[in-house]
Amino acid sequence: MPTDFQRVAIVGAGAIGGWLGVLLSHTGCIVSALARGETLAALQHDGLQLHENGRLIGAPVEASSSAVALGVQDLVIVAVKAPALAEVARSIAPLIGRHTVVLTAMNGVPWWFFNGFGGERAGTRLQSIDPTGAIDRAIPARNVIGGVVHASCSVDAPGIIRHHFGNGLIIGEPSGEATERVAALAALLQRAGLNASVSPQIQKDVWYKLWGNMTVNPVSALTGATTDRILGDELVRGFISSVMLEAKAIGAKIG
Repeated sequence: MPTDFQRVAIVGAGAIGGWLGVLLSHTGCIVSALARGETLAALQHDGLQLHENGRLIGAPVEASSSAVALGVQDLVIVAVKAPALAEVARSIAPLIGRHTVVLTAMNGVPWWFFNGFGGERAGTRLQSIDPTGAIDRAIPARNVIGGVVHASCSVDAPGIIRHHFGNGLIIGEPSGEATERVAALAALLQRAGLNASVSPQIQKDVWYKLWGNMTVNPVSALTGATTDRILGDELVRGFISSVMLEAKAIGAKIG
């Protein structure tokens, strides 16, 4: 399988997708983006722009609302919010050839979670995420490499990204295999300046990040409180701990 990632498409050129797009552009990759609306217009006019370490870094991007126009890619990075994935799946197929690697850089349990994992649950389709199997048909399991991002980025304006802190990216084959393509992808990400590592069980890393996201994040979103205030309140901390223990039990149940 080819491991030369020359053509890279970003699907979801927001905070994380835009950040990765700029970094990969500076390794020599030809970066494109599947976008629409204000983001599409901004990318076509100015490309991607990244505020990082007190400097503004630009990157040219071929942006289009049509996956057909962009064509088959070597690497597709899917960095959309989970609720948008079903709609994205309807339009993404022309980007994906037989040997295209699809890296998912999203929070939450992905549709491919039980591919190559889960014992008797191996291959189970998650009804809550992909009820009709449309996502799995559009993005075949054989193309997927899982990713977990440990970085904080935000969008100042369409196409203008700000990196705050962190540059960790854990990747892994859903099967846990140490393949040539996952090693090559890790090497590319490291050349881009990321602290990229390969996990022998990417599902565990996905779950570990979700363990924090499912507890502190909703409380912060509902109350506007920052982490120090949330964890400094005995009652709230106790509530979060109970949720984490429940999630721990679920995690243990699925292995």
